[in-house]
Amino acid sequence: MDLFNGPVGSNQVHDFSPGIAPNGLFWTQAIAQDNVEVHLGDGAASMQVTNLPERDAHTLLNALTGGPTVPSTVSFDMTWTGQRPLMDFTDAVHGFTGSFMFSTVTIDWSAHAAGFGFVSDAAGTTSTVAAVMGRERNGVFFSG
Repeated sequence: MDLFNGPVGSNQVHDFSPGIAPNGLFWTQAIAQDNVEVHLGDGAASMQVTNLPERDAHTLLNALTGGPTVPSTVSFDMTWTGQRPLMDFTDAVHGFTGSFMFSTVTIDWSAHAAGFGFVSDAAGTTSTVAAVMGRERNGVFFSG
């Protein structure tokens, strides 16, 4: 496996992300609060975004090194279903606490850039490898 280009002998041709912010934050992008719904007590959460502006850097290496990108959009609809019970976890040394439950997740995902479009298989075909949902506090919010 080649970290920057996928399996050895293949070439990664698309890498959609918001880029790297001047403060170094990467792979993170704000979305409207209305796009997320969480009912942790019921073990349910969802996130839906349509036509979120992104950049297609084509490869991970290009994305990480600030290479050229092209405008693109991504859309996704994710649904988490929690498997109770909630498990509490606190790490006072690193200032982290939270309540979590293992879950399953389904996702529909698509991307579009000039001359290219991708649509995932239907959400019902999703196979969860690992998913967790919960609430956490860390950093300056740890003691709150």
